[in-house]
Amino acid sequence: MMKKLLILPLLLCSSPALADNTFFAGPYLGAQGGYSWNNVDNNAGADFDVDGSDYGVFLGFQIDELLNQTVGRMGMSLSGALEVHYNWSDASDDFAGATLEKDHDWGISFRPGLTFLDPYSPFGAKPYGIIGYRNANFEGSAGGVSSDENFDGFELGLGTEVLAYQKFGVRVDYSHVFYEDKGGFDPDEDSVRLGVAYHF
Repeated sequence: MMKKLLILPLLLCSSPALADNTFFAGPYLGAQGGYSWNNVDNNAGADFDVDGSDYGVFLGFQIDELLNQTVGRMGMSLSGALEVHYNWSDASDDFAGATLEKDHDWGISFRPGLTFLDPYSPFGAKPYGIIGYRNANFEGSAGGVSSDENFDGFELGLGTEVLAYQKFGVRVDYSHVFYEDKGGFDPDEDSVRLGVAYHF
């Protein structure tokens, strides 16, 4: 009986659906959706809360194997990914007869973190940070006249992904974006997103 109990954890660790190390290496593709809160201050005294849902796609490449062959030799199970995304948004707000909308955003980020595969976690949890660049398009209209502007931003955030089934992962992340002050507008954004990724 004792031998069977000792063998059971080894069988669990060898299960490809639970502890496939290749899940955390190579390219991946996914879709995401969530909600964003955009606070946009204007030099004229207008304060817009451009809030709403967003959805989009992302493409990335895990460099865990490279990290573990270099700095990971110290015994840490490091993870990292380079990722690009594109999102559409329906966020908008009205103020004193003027409307401000967020149309879309795109960005590129580096996502450093740690990987916890079996026997530490049966789901292969991977917490990570987010450091990146984001570009958002806002469109304003008033009195029948409209214009749009792109804003560059610096993104910081954190998230966690878990291995849901074979090569599919489910993740949730939060990020804050510090956009540039441009044309009298100064946006800041908080967003929460849920995503599903397929790792090739």
